[in-house]
Amino acid sequence: MQAASKQSYSAFGRKIFMDLMLKTRMRDHVQLFWERTQDEEIKRLFPFSIESMEQAFILFEESLKEDASSYGKVIYFEGRYVGDIWCYGIDESNEKMAMLSAVIFEKALWGKGIATVAVKVFLKEVFNKYDIEKIGAFTYSNNHGSIGLLEKTGFEKIETFVEDGIESIYFEIQDAG
Repeated sequence: MQAASKQSYSAFGRKIFMDLMLKTRMRDHVQLFWERTQDEEIKRLFPFSIESMEQAFILFEESLKEDASSYGKVIYFEGRYVGDIWCYGIDESNEKMAMLSAVIFEKALWGKGIATVAVKVFLKEVFNKYDIEKIGAFTYSNNHGSIGLLEKTGFEKIETFVEDGIESIYFEIQDAG
């Protein structure tokens, strides 16, 4: 499914045109994502909890079930697979929220606005698809790119905390409905 393609977006006060698509995540994407995110710089900036490719495949299979608590897409830019975006911990009953994660593993594309556009498109889709009122996101305090991304897409800083010796920040966005 194509979520956005060659459309204009406002970024940094000017219009930009971006060949960006959010597509259905397939098994091949899981393997490539795992391989590309084993880069030391990426591992230092993003709080991954998956410890093996086998675990990644198991979680992918779980996400395909009708009652799955996660939902994701892959990000294509100019026809190339460059990252993933997903929500996990989707809770439509009690807290009415989910958690967001987005990773562009093509480091040459960092800072180009690709993740910003992908997050904006994905947030609309998730708020329409699920009965939730807010989405949270964590990032490490030293990941200035992710902090900027979350702030540009409307997330508000809720708290700073230390976990496993690493300072992190928790953000939330409310459904503008």
